[in-house]
Amino acid sequence: MSTMVQGVEKEFLLKSLYNEQVAIICRYNRAVYTLQIEKLDKNEMSFKSNQSILGLTSGNRIDLTADYKGVVVVFVVEVSSITNDCLVTTFPDLLYKNLDRAYPRVHFPTDMRLRFSFTGERYFLPFSPSKEHTKPAPPELLPDIDLTQFNDIVAKFSSWVKESEAEHKLILFKEAKPVNLEEQILIKTGKALFLPSITEGLPETDPDIQKRVITKELFLQYLEGIGILSSNFDAALEQFIKAKQSKRILAETWVPLGFKEYVIGYIHFWITKEDNVPLAFTTVETIYQYADTLVGSLQEKQYFDAFSLKDKFVSAQGVDISAGGIRFSYPKSYISDMLLLDTEIIVKLVTPKRTINIKTKVLRKYEEKNMTFYGCHFLDVVPEDIRFLYEYIYGKPFTDSGGNFF
Repeated sequence: MSTMVQGVEKEFLLKSLYNEQVAIICRYNRAVYTLQIEKLDKNEMSFKSNQSILGLTSGNRIDLTADYKGVVVVFVVEVSSITNDCLVTTFPDLLYKNLDRAYPRVHFPTDMRLRFSFTGERYFLPFSPSKEHTKPAPPELLPDIDLTQFNDIVAKFSSWVKESEAEHKLILFKEAKPVNLEEQILIKTGKALFLPSITEGLPETDPDIQKRVITKELFLQYLEGIGILSSNFDAALEQFIKAKQSKRILAETWVPLGFKEYVIGYIHFWITKEDNVPLAFTTVETIYQYADTLVGSLQEKQYFDAFSLKDKFVSAQGVDISAGGIRFSYPKSYISDMLLLDTEIIVKLVTPKRTINIKTKVLRKYEEKNMTFYGCHFLDVVPEDIRFLYEYIYGKPFTDSGGNFF
């Protein structure tokens, strides 16, 4: 592993490179240049190149490598200005020494395009995922149901609701996006909204052993999260209950349909007859069973396949590359949140001459402004691909000693 260099040691190394005029290697656009430090200030550096660096402009970031008395030192600078063979850059934030990388890293070629895809199950549905969610329980209520018959399951549930002398509504967010407060809090928490009676209100404690119910405390936390002051909580709760009473609802529950990290819809079940109040929590457990069975049926019918990210390539911006790995960036989003450390992906590198797919593992992840950056290591690269990649990015034939820095 490489060692990060900061503070006094960083200043010492840079000053030594300057004082002893150590050759510094810059690889850019498949060409190798030799630089020497001409000026070293606290906020910037000036370099002299052995020749003009073709294609390099102000704002470009370059990776520099030096061999100082047998210690390989690497650092990144951003070009502030460039004139012929002279360039001024920012002062590097960090240096790394004793790098064990097999191949030197170079600026990502301008004529290369990068795309990546997930190798495992990943889904991107057209609405926000739930920050917290519970996994569906195995079906117990309907163990012998035919999951391919979605409409039959809906009909069976409707019949059960009728026997319960209640009313219900089944909503899938594919047709209707979450809008009202109840829908939004289901999305946020991934839990059921349960009011055993309107007069009793939200439960103080979660009655579910699996902790799948929104308590009064969670509800108030949600109100606070959408900008309602704590001094207005009582008024907000009163308005929430009055809205139920205006619809003659005496008790109700909203049970989410959970798929992966999404709430894809819900079942709204409510009571308008006083004889059926309060609503027993066993009814909520039964509805959860139907909800999980309905989600299983949707999976069986390949309802979610259109939203699968597996084997679907997403464009990203390459930053730098070596014959052993790559660094790229992607805008902060739900897709970037899914791309975790140790995730294995397929990286597609498209060049005018050839396109190659490489299985890759994410080893480093960090954020800058509105972008997320990923440092990745190539896995299982076939010989003809590594040979092509080496010759393409370094601009010279591949040799057994090709991994040397100098």
